[in-house]
Amino acid sequence: MSSYPIQNFDERQWIINIRRTLEEDQLENETEIPVCIFSVPKTLMSSDPVSLYTPQEVAIGPYHHLRPELHEMERYKLAAARRAQRQFYGDHKLQCVVDQLKELEPQIRACYHKYLKFSSETLAWMMAIDASFLLEFLQIYAMKDDKLPATSSSLSISHLVDYAGMKAAHNAILRDMSMLENQIPIFVEKNASSSIFIFGISRLFVAGNVNRFL
Repeated sequence: MSSYPIQNFDERQWIINIRRTLEEDQLENETEIPVCIFSVPKTLMSSDPVSLYTPQEVAIGPYHHLRPELHEMERYKLAAARRAQRQFYGDHKLQCVVDQLKELEPQIRACYHKYLKFSSETLAWMMAIDASFLLEFLQIYAMKDDKLPATSSSLSISHLVDYAGMKAAHNAILRDMSMLENQIPIFVEKNASSSIFIFGISRLFVAGNVNRFL
């Protein structure tokens, strides 16, 4: 039986990742981290509607990041990242979060069942932006629940979030966030919540909401 190469497989990047892992002596540490973000088996994808397992509104994490039909939400995610960056203390920027996540790259990759073809820099930025969006989404939940006053920045995406569950966009985003393949590791969220000061909310409050809702 003849074999066929995997489409879009970047051999050079794969070799770079393997060499870096071995040189940094982190392979043993990776094996101690259990896989927690799986891909849907092909048998299920073929027998059930694809919409049951794939996000329809927003991509969270690397598995569906490149799907063009989900790019509409990217502007909301980037806007959330910009607002988060404006709340940083002193000269700190979102780049600080990215640098921290790059140090956690082996642990992040180990959480995913599928091989991630993204570079270290791309993966870290993806995680930082998605974490910013998720944290802002949780903040809107708190605002809708009367735990926080509404602010001009939080109102900018409040039309996407309705705590009473009356708006279609809100329900679709929540549904996408709960999908098996549409996740980022919880320690990435916690790392971001300890660095990002969103809408003037204390880090303790943000971290508490991460634990409550995720």
